[in-house]
Amino acid sequence: MSLQSVLEAEGLQANIIKGAVGAGWSLSAFKHVVDTSAELEQVLPEIFGEVELSRLQKSQIRAAWAGLWSSSAPSAASTSPATTSDPSSWVESFAPQLTSAKLLEMKQQFTKDYTSEILSPNTMPSLRLISLAAHQESKKEYRWIPWKHRLTEERVNDHGMGISGVQRLLAVHDVALAMVGSAHLARLKAYSNKFVHLLSQRYDPSSGLRAPGILEAQQADCKLWQQIFALVSDKGWKLNDALYEFTEIRGEMASLLQARAKPLQIPRWSDKGNKSKGLGKFLVDAWKGNPGASKGKSEGKDKGPFNGKGASKGASGSWVKDVVINGETKQLCMQWQSAKCSRGANCAFIHACAYPKGDGAACMSKSHNAIGHANTAH
Repeated sequence: MSLQSVLEAEGLQANIIKGAVGAGWSLSAFKHVVDTSAELEQVLPEIFGEVELSRLQKSQIRAAWAGLWSSSAPSAASTSPATTSDPSSWVESFAPQLTSAKLLEMKQQFTKDYTSEILSPNTMPSLRLISLAAHQESKKEYRWIPWKHRLTEERVNDHGMGISGVQRLLAVHDVALAMVGSAHLARLKAYSNKFVHLLSQRYDPSSGLRAPGILEAQQADCKLWQQIFALVSDKGWKLNDALYEFTEIRGEMASLLQARAKPLQIPRWSDKGNKSKGLGKFLVDAWKGNPGASKGKSEGKDKGPFNGKGASKGASGSWVKDVVINGETKQLCMQWQSAKCSRGANCAFIHACAYPKGDGAACMSKSHNAIGHANTAH
């Protein structure tokens, strides 16, 4: 039995199957790519490339994946009655779910310990987050919880991820750890407040410096918590003491969130009012993609796609580079926007149109790139 035969049995088209098999996916790899059916749709672009899948095709793929697990369920149950988490992973994706009674007990104890704190749907950690925190606390095996798992009960879908978004993610994580008794809320808040303070620094444009980006901030948070948990597990520290060490004494947080150098800005030449025949005019024409077209005299207003107002959105410098998909920040392929990406299905970035819409969000159409956006009907 092969991956091709399993997918063919569900009626999936041959060209789609060929893309997955050609990319190196085997039956075993397809079976273990995710743990649940709910996560399968998120990884379909990695398996089948940038092919647009219909609802029917996605259902056929889910049926094939579920069939593999249902056929192996009896043997798996008899040989492995209890599953354990992978010790090499940084976080357990599916911790045992807390009961309603246990969750109510935690909420009551939290409001008793922190009388000034109000638990609302906007501040109450999601059941998955608090279950994960409680599971780690019960085993005293602490691991960094990715930002995509730090959701509230309200599951706010504000994925703009500005400073306020980061502040909310850190705050709900603080409440979750305090609710399960891992650390005191005041000590957790001190860490978060200093983190946000360093992240929100602003620098004079002439300095050539910028604050860390969202992905850089997440990496910094991950490294800090790894070092904090190392003190707890390896040195026998209390979590409160380890948090104080990295918040007030050591300089790792300031180092990880220090200013970065801004990338060099390529000047945008404009030939408005320029009637010279020198090198400057030649550079203007070359930037527009018409090298050598100038005869030494300005031709007035350019009617091309990058003139006037269109230049603010059509130019590559204004394309959206990062998007949030299912709570995870991902990068759009900038080479694909100008039809220069040769990596195909092996590209680590998303192949979707990065042209900014009226609200600033990316177009995200996979039928055209940013260069062809203006010439494509929407």
